[in-house]
Amino acid sequence: MTKVESLVETEECQNLDFVQVSRTYLKEWRALTRKNPLASEILMYLIEHMGRTTNAVVCSYVTLTEITGMSRSSVARAMRVLKDDAWIDAVKIGNATAYGINARAFWQASRNQKKYAIFQATVIASATEQDAGVVDQATPLRYIPFVGAQGSRLIPTNEPLPPPDQQDLQLE
Repeated sequence: MTKVESLVETEECQNLDFVQVSRTYLKEWRALTRKNPLASEILMYLIEHMGRTTNAVVCSYVTLTEITGMSRSSVARAMRVLKDDAWIDAVKIGNATAYGINARAFWQASRNQKKYAIFQATVIASATEQDAGVVDQATPLRYIPFVGAQGSRLIPTNEPLPPPDQQDLQLE
C-alpha cells in the first residue's frame, strides 16, 4: 500500500460518521425547507440512513409516517416534492421502493464511488409492517462456518475424527 493510499484509507476511516454536502446545494436546501418542511425532514432522515457508498435506502411510507408522525398523504406529497425537485430518485423493487439521494448534493464516500448508488441500499423495516409474531417466532438462519486456511477440511458434525493412518503422515 502506498503512502497516498494509506492516507486516503485513514481519512475515510476517520470520517465514517460524516456526510458531505455541496455548498451549491445549501441555498436550494434552505428553499426546500421553506417550501415543504416535511420534505426537508424526510430528506434529512434518508441522508442520515443512506448507505456509505450507495446514497440509497429502502424505506416504506408506513415507516416514514411513523418517523415523522404525519399522515400518509402528507408523506406522499413531501416525497413528490423531493422527486420533482430532483433531491431523490425512486426505483421500484416489486412492492418496495429504493430511494437514491442526489449524489451531487450529498455523499459520504469518495466521489468515484457514487456510480454504485442504485445497486445497493440500506433497508429500513418498521415492526408495525411485519406479520404478527414474525420477530418472536423467527427461525434462526443457517450458520455455515468458514474455514479460511487453504487445504483445511470442514468437519460437518461434532463427532470426533478417527486417529490418522500412518500412511497419511508425512514423516520425511
